This record gives sequence, structure tokens and C-alpha cells, in this order.
Amino acid sequence: MPPMTRFTGTRPSNSDTHMKKIFLIIASVLIAASAVTVWTRKESSDRPSIVWTAGLSQDRVEQVELFHRWLVENGYTAEDGGPLFTVRLESAGNQSVLIQAVSGMAGDLIDHVPVKRFAPMGVLEDITEFARENGLDPGSNYGAARGLLMYNGRQYAYPCNLAAVALVCNADLFRRYGMEPPPEEWTPEEFERIGLEFTRRANAGRARQEVFFAGAIPRMLLPLARSMGGDVFNETLTAPRLTDEAFVRALKLYLRWVAELHLIPDAAEIASESADGSSVNGQATPQLVAGRYGMIVSGRYVNMDLRRFRKGPVALSFSQFPEYGFKNLILSSRNTAIYRGAKEKRYAEIFLLYLAGKEYNELIINGSDGLPPNPKWAADNPDYHTPPGREYEGNLHTNELRWARTIAIPESFSPYYPLADNRIEDAYNRVANNLCTPEKALEIADRSIAHSIRETVEGTPSLRERYRRACELQKKIDERKAAGRKIPAAWISNPFHLKYYGDAGKLE
Repeated sequence: MPPMTRFTGTRPSNSDTHMKKIFLIIASVLIAASAVTVWTRKESSDRPSIVWTAGLSQDRVEQVELFHRWLVENGYTAEDGGPLFTVRLESAGNQSVLIQAVSGMAGDLIDHVPVKRFAPMGVLEDITEFARENGLDPGSNYGAARGLLMYNGRQYAYPCNLAAVALVCNADLFRRYGMEPPPEEWTPEEFERIGLEFTRRANAGRARQEVFFAGAIPRMLLPLARSMGGDVFNETLTAPRLTDEAFVRALKLYLRWVAELHLIPDAAEIASESADGSSVNGQATPQLVAGRYGMIVSGRYVNMDLRRFRKGPVALSFSQFPEYGFKNLILSSRNTAIYRGAKEKRYAEIFLLYLAGKEYNELIINGSDGLPPNPKWAADNPDYHTPPGREYEGNLHTNELRWARTIAIPESFSPYYPLADNRIEDAYNRVANNLCTPEKALEIADRSIAHSIRETVEGTPSLRERYRRACELQKKIDERKAAGRKIPAAWISNPFHLKYYGDAGKLE
């Protein structure tokens, strides 16, 4: 969020302005949500209703309204010609939803589901056969998404949208300084060379540096380490691997770009910025538009900001992170799952069909709200690749979809490590604050994850035997690696290692 602004006179402060904006946004959402709730309650005496625990926002309200129309248009109607059933929105965080689910009180549909965390608890409905029969399986959509939607080879969710974030560049800014936007693929050495020339030109004649090659991008540390063969966990997800040389090298490179070459702002420089905190990217998008950053980490969802900004359109280009041999991005998704205790599972399944249908996907496409869950509605759709009247958005849409289906891989989530934090950014912050060396910071992060794994396994009887078998399997994998032999794909649980070894021809 933006820094607090001290009130020094009669003019409203930036904080007041931001608070007013937030109030208006909340008010509009509540009014819309109230309208949907009133309508739903009015209809409840005539037709059944299911609950979607998705939070209250204008986007969700529109999605529910569209669903009710979709039901009628697709023949899911009651005797009166209206929708067969209705969907009611409810708000809850992941932790409270999990508590509700375990206690038998969750909504029929659960949004923002981290499958690897919820599925082992037995609270999600297995939709494997239903998904396969109706084209909702990862193989029919985004193959890499199986790591986000499946657990133990079974599917438990379907995405509402996805993202494969990379570097969104202000192409106008580069051309203002007589340079072309960065290439779609580049190495760390090319990143440095182009970045140094950009910052030299952009800051010429200024008393101090005001323009940076990129905003803060610590999220690139994992893809950079992966490009050198490293990952947070081993092949069986039984132990961390943050002390791998790939992470040491990645962390040192990033620190060089921040502290030595000043291609990226440090924490103090970021704190000095004043920006609109209501942005989907926090302070980053306004700084991209203002010409302070040449690029930021985002995806096509950046347009949810850019299209509402008063300043004129900004020409964009989309580049991968600077990487070495193994090109990769991080694939993420917002998932909806059916609660295992849902009373109307057949209605919940119909809602999943809606998420894969043309109408919902066009809503996501037209609003630039990430990648559509069903890529077939985007792949050969010219309005997706080049939205009418928005040609200045460049290759952003095409590249993100292509990379999501070819090089993007989910983060590796271990069933033995319940926390979502991979500790990489924590390690960076330790070094940036001069608390320790990169090697020591990564060692601390590694020990923290290993300790959490031990505590989780010891405190969860249902995991102990599975963990023991996985550790035995890891020994066999390590033996084969040491002998230079291929590894059976069935032995590997980590989605990164599956693709990395597969591309290298090391699987059997």
C-alpha cells in the first residue's frame, strides 16, 4: 500500500483521497451485491440455491449475474422459464473456509482453493471423471495446470482464471529514449547490458536517478534459479533444496542489479514513491505509466489498471524474465472446487461447465482478467490477441497465452509443508538488510522449511507412511542421478522436475 502522507494544511491528503476512492469502490460493490442477494432471496422460495464462497467484488457479482442468464440460455430452466437454481455469493478467507469445511459448514462451491492444501484434508469433491468427460481436465486446457488442480493423480478443482506473469514493458518509454523494447527472450547478461544503457539515457541530465530499468521483481528469483536447474523442493517434495548453487547464483545476480548497478530500486527508493495503492499491482502499475519504471512484473491483468487510468494509453510489450538455458515462467490459477459436503453437487457441476463455456471465458477475455480458464476461446480468437481499439497492448495477450501453454510451470507445493511461503524473498530481504550473506540466508530459509516439514509429518499420522515411502523413493532417485541413469517419471511428484528432466531426455 502507498506510504502515509502527513496532513499539513487544508488540502486533503493523498491518504484522504485514497480512502474516498476505497469507500466508493466498497459502496458500489455492496450495492451490487445487495441487489444480487435481494434477487436471490426473492427467487429462493421458487427455486433452490447454492453458495459460492468467492468474496464480494464487482467482478464476482457480474459473473453470478451472467451465470443466471447462461442457465436460461442453455436450457437449465425451471417450469416458470427462469433459472433452474441460483448462486449466492459469500465471503470468507482461506483459513476460515478450511475451518468451515472441516466442520461441515462450507459453501457448495469454494473459490481461491489451494488444492494441495485442501485435498489432503478430504474436504473437496473428486471431479476427475466429470472433468475428463466434459473437457475440464488439464490435458484439454493448460497441461501444466495439473499441478494446481490435482492431488495424488485426481482432479479437485477447475480454474476461474490463470496467469503466467513476466515483464510488462512500457514500450513508449523505451522509444522515448531511442531504444526498442526488450526482446521476448534474453539472458541475464543481456538484461544487464540493455538495462545499463536504458538507465544511462533515461537519467541523463538529472541530479539523481529517477528512472529505473524495472520495478522490484524478487518474484523472478525462482524462475531464474529454475533456468539453472534448481527448485525449492526435491523430486519427491520431501525436502527443500534452497541451498542449491542455482539459488545462490540467482540471489547474487538480483542483488547486483539492485545494490550495485541500480537497475532496480531498493527498499528505501520504493518507500519514497507515492502511488495509487488500489492498483492490482500495488504501486508498480502507476510507476510504469509515469515513466519511473521501464517494466514491472505482471500479466495481461495489468490492463485492469491501465484501462481505467486517466492518462492516455501506454504501448506495451511482454518479455520473459532474464534466464539461462531452461526457459520457464510460474503458472498460477484462481480455482473453484466443489465442497465434498455440498447438498446439490449436480448444480455445482453445472457451474463448473459455465466456467469452461464461451460466455464466461469471453467475460474474462474482454475484461483482461488474467488468462481464460478454457484456452480454446482465446487461441484462434483475434479479439483476444488484439482487442479492438487496443492495438497498443502489443504482444502481451498472445505471449502470455503461448507461454502459459508451453513453458509455464506451477510452483512446487509439498503436502508435507503446509505454508505457502517458499522463503526465497525472506532470504533476499536478509541479505538486502545486511544481516547475512546469500549463502547463509538461503541456509536459514532451507532449515526453516525442513523444520516445518518434520513438525508437520510428526504431527499428522496420516502423512507418516506416505512420507516414509517418498523418502525411500528419493534415495533411489538420488542413486540414479549419481549414476547418470534415467529416472522413471512415476517416481517424481515435483512438476518442475518432471518438465525439466523430460525436456532434457532424462526420464524413462
